[in-house]
Amino acid sequence: MSKPFIEITNVDQLCKVLGLPKSQAARIEIRRDLVIAIDHRIKLRKMTHEQAAKVAGVGRTVITAIVNGNIGKMSTDRLIEVADRLGLDVHIQVA
Repeated sequence: MSKPFIEITNVDQLCKVLGLPKSQAARIEIRRDLVIAIDHRIKLRKMTHEQAAKVAGVGRTVITAIVNGNIGKMSTDRLIEVADRLGLDVHIQVA
């Protein structure tokens, strides 16, 4: 029997389902937004992963991991660095 499908519509729900403290929601959102922006920039410029890696100064496997969302062991600082090197302006707003 398959597990029931759970629709997650926001990061707070994701934290609840994964058993993470709600305090992790902001970190997850920042990392998610960085991945989406990096992926969008690469696609917009019609770059291969190899080309994006050269521009960002990282290995191709790093770009592939980011685009595929495999960032569990990647620091937020590294994501910001890649985004910056790809020409994105990264701003973090604290309220």
